Amino acid sequence: MNYKLIIISLLAVVALMGAPMASAKPSFLTSFNQHYETAGTRLDSCTTCHNGEAINPYGRAYLGSGRDFTSIENLDSDGDGFTNLAEIKALNFPGNPDDHPQTTSEIIPETPVNVTEPSVNETPEQPTTEVPVSNATPEQPTTEVPDNATEEQESPGFEAIPVVVGLLAVVCLMRRDIRK
Repeated sequence: MNYKLIIISLLAVVALMGAPMASAKPSFLTSFNQHYETAGTRLDSCTTCHNGEAINPYGRAYLGSGRDFTSIENLDSDGDGFTNLAEIKALNFPGNPDDHPQTTSEIIPETPVNVTEPSVNETPEQPTTEVPVSNATPEQPTTEVPDNATEEQESPGFEAIPVVVGLLAVVCLMRRDIRK
């Protein structure tokens, strides 16, 4: 009976050895990071194309395009009013309608100022030239990163813990079996 338990334990350990492979980054994410230079950013995660286990609207558009990022750049996959490319450039998830670039609409307009040169009694008056002047630099639209930024994935070593525990259990069973 102990041999059956040892065989079952070994099969369980072999099955658990495949668990780390399931958490590995797919080649699609690597291609995405190379194409948009997003490695190490919050977009360097499976959440770019997935909502948990399910594929999000951006992931469906990507698969529907024959896996061509460029062909879906001008689409708004999540329907939030921003193109996929605009969201990616702002480091927002293009498949999440709640995560989109935040822009400020307050732009200080430039005001024209009349500049005239002083005239002398003997010369005719110089023409007036309008030169736009602004005391403040106009604000550019800014992108705010929400507080719910995706954290980096943990080290893949954590998936090996069940395998090590399983192997230790098998060794203990075998040693116990030898003592009898």
